[in-house]
Amino acid sequence: MLIALGLILIALFGAPLFVVIGASALIGFHQSEIDLAVVAIEFYRIAEMPVLLAIPLFTFAGYLLSESNAPHRLVRVTQTLLGWMPGGLAFVALIACALFTAFTGASGVTIVALGALLYPALTEAGYRQNFSLGLVTTSGSLGLLFAPALPLILYAVVAQQLGIGGSITVDDMFLAGILPGLLMLLILVAWSLWSSRGVKLTSFSKAEALSAIREAAWEIPLPIIVLGGIYSGYFAISEAAAVTAFYVLVVEVFIHREISLRRLPQVMREAMLLVGGILVILGMSLAST
Repeated sequence: MLIALGLILIALFGAPLFVVIGASALIGFHQSEIDLAVVAIEFYRIAEMPVLLAIPLFTFAGYLLSESNAPHRLVRVTQTLLGWMPGGLAFVALIACALFTAFTGASGVTIVALGALLYPALTEAGYRQNFSLGLVTTSGSLGLLFAPALPLILYAVVAQQLGIGGSITVDDMFLAGILPGLLMLLILVAWSLWSSRGVKLTSFSKAEALSAIREAAWEIPLPIIVLGGIYSGYFAISEAAAVTAFYVLVVEVFIHREISLRRLPQVMREAMLLVGGILVILGMSLAST
């Protein structure tokens, strides 16, 4: 009881979630008289898995995108192309947040990166405040069902290690997420259409659309390169992650120059903190089984 209260207290005082989960797992091992060397052995075993290379690489690429002006360019492209439709701005929020979360692997990063752009635009266009808040947060979570989202990779890794459901690969998980993801997207599109009654529409401008596409010319091919390479079998998951990280690094640091070389180590550090937390939780969960 005292141990549980202590864990709750350190969580309330701001300890990272992975620290609390790791501490509770270690305490459970000790109380069950399990040698704690099992944890180190399990971490070493999962560290040898090639598919885990995709996690830090995709996370690094996502943090680079979120720290640059890519969210603004992405929103501008989708808004100019879809803003003239009934519920068009809501569609912009859905598509932009879903795509961004798929690459960052964290809906919280998407909400921070895109919420400041989309929420004022939605409320200014006439959407209700509660609807606008719910749309941004919900569509951010929706992207976790689409490749190359990190939760799909982690689930495949855990399923492989535990032998659940036969041979489950990361490619299988990516394919399995498409149908439920599209179904939820269609449901949210229908709800957005219903909620957009009376909202003022924006006129379509060919010049504005071409300008937005030119501005985002380097980001637009990214989903095509990554998803096309994965589903065609040309890239393995780890190879697709390496290509994504390298492409985003070149575009945001050397072409757009929105992230300086002096700032790059800070972005890498923040990304790897998230990766470290993910790996600690993954290692503890596998060791406990």
